[in-house]
Amino acid sequence: MKQFLSLILLALTSLAGWAQPVRDYSSVLNAPVVGGYTYHEEMVQSGDSVHLLTRIYLPEGPGPHPVVVTRTPYVFGGRGDNNALGREYARRGIGYIQQDCRGKGGSEGFYRPNVDERADGIALYRWLEGQEWCGEIGIFGSSYTALTGWLVADVVPEKVKAMYLSHYGVDRHISCFRAGLFREDIMSGWAIDNAEEAITRPARKEGQPIGENYYDFYLYRPQVEADEAILGQKLQYYRDWITHTDYLDPYWNTGVWADLKQASRNCRVPVTIVAGQFDHHEEGTLLGFERLPDDVRRHSRLILGAWNHSFQTTPTHVPHEHARDFNTQADQFQWFYDILVRHQTPRQEIKVYAIERDAWISLDEWPVKPSKEKTFYLSSKQNGDSGNVLTLSDRKVRRGNVGYVYDPDDPVYAVGGETLFTSQQRRGSQLQPEPGYRDDVISFISKPLSEDLTIAGDVKVVLTVSTDVDDTAFAFTLSEVMPDGKTYNMRTSITTLGYRNDLLGNRQTYRRGEKVRIEIVALPIVWTVRAGNALRLDIKSSNFPEYAVHPNQAGVWAEHADVKVAHQTLWLGGKDGAVLHLPLVD
Repeated sequence: MKQFLSLILLALTSLAGWAQPVRDYSSVLNAPVVGGYTYHEEMVQSGDSVHLLTRIYLPEGPGPHPVVVTRTPYVFGGRGDNNALGREYARRGIGYIQQDCRGKGGSEGFYRPNVDERADGIALYRWLEGQEWCGEIGIFGSSYTALTGWLVADVVPEKVKAMYLSHYGVDRHISCFRAGLFREDIMSGWAIDNAEEAITRPARKEGQPIGENYYDFYLYRPQVEADEAILGQKLQYYRDWITHTDYLDPYWNTGVWADLKQASRNCRVPVTIVAGQFDHHEEGTLLGFERLPDDVRRHSRLILGAWNHSFQTTPTHVPHEHARDFNTQADQFQWFYDILVRHQTPRQEIKVYAIERDAWISLDEWPVKPSKEKTFYLSSKQNGDSGNVLTLSDRKVRRGNVGYVYDPDDPVYAVGGETLFTSQQRRGSQLQPEPGYRDDVISFISKPLSEDLTIAGDVKVVLTVSTDVDDTAFAFTLSEVMPDGKTYNMRTSITTLGYRNDLLGNRQTYRRGEKVRIEIVALPIVWTVRAGNALRLDIKSSNFPEYAVHPNQAGVWAEHADVKVAHQTLWLGGKDGAVLHLPLVD
């Protein structure tokens, strides 16, 4: 099959956008039915000579009608009147328009991911501006369909009054990389699933978990040749993604990626922005809100829930009943109904789900400003029988060091994580292996907490490290240990010596054996760790397939055909000791 199950799941959530399953849309759209609907299709000219299939649901009558619009490459239902959500919108007085992206569904042309979406979107909204039946417009989308919205946010015509966009970052480099390491499980997996070129997709073996059939591709060296070697076709856009590792590289600051980067800064209309604390686009989605002009942000909303990219609630090992209280499908309709039908002016709202507290909280600002910070110190004092299980102390500790060997040919596999996608069984908050399960994973475990700690913001680990190679990686997983010993990840992150302490700069050099201070910063989280639970911090040098495996060589990771084994040292205690910083709120 050309499309795999993971892509189908993505398409379903992208088109519908729910935080809980919806079978009967009429039950969640809070407005009366005012009449029937009509359906027709138009082949609308794109930014050039190509024509794009545009599916149009309208309320009965001549109009003009308010309409909501999305553009999508995820088209599986064929032609004709087959969109239940479109029918329900139209029956309540709001038209619903879906355009198939170039080369997808019923549209002409060849699909080139991302490249044509701005010009094609501009052409669609200019066409709509001239249609007598088209009144005020709202733009919506999730994941890639949100990209198609963001890419026109600064140039929309006067008829566009609001947007509702979820799960897509406004800074492509940040979505692709962390400290020069590519996010394999989402970006490489997405490239394979969505290529229109005549590639040979890796087949799943019987019983093989979803996504793991792609691991040979992710691990191929040099990765820059994996497309031809495994897929049988050269994908130049993918090669561009994986080889332009510097944030300041012109590749990320010209063309479509420059357009995306400036979209939210120059956005003209109020936006509801929806993000997930275990969605791989969380960081960039939040940036979309943070970068809005002040006058637009005062009328916009940020919703940050406890779900992954498919809007599945995570974690589920703690109370989570109220995580589903917020339904994005119902909220999206209400947002547009209030603005396009009732002509209300929206007010700023910031709504965040606090994990384990199992409650939605309202904030006055984002990023949230912590009221205090809690520091834990990584100690060389052994904690248990295993030599690589040590102590996480809330007091300063004596000097010491601990070492381990990192072999890129034997990477540590992620068990849970916030930027995983294709490997569905790995993403989110997962039960962790026992501490000491690998010699190249050093676990630091605290005593049970004496009081609740509400972590709110960016968890940060600061290490003093040295190694015997020219470049390498250091990663962490922060987990919560329950009273019965079961452990679940809360946050992961990674950095490299090449981009130490400067994720958005150019690559740096490192001298073998040199002690350097590095910061590893995780994506934002709001999580209340209950008293009686403990914390566990795992330090390692890989977290595959969430991130590419570092070859322990300087330069672009994707261009190396071979690897080196690294002997890593963590320097603990004293003024330059290793610490975990937790931002807290009361």
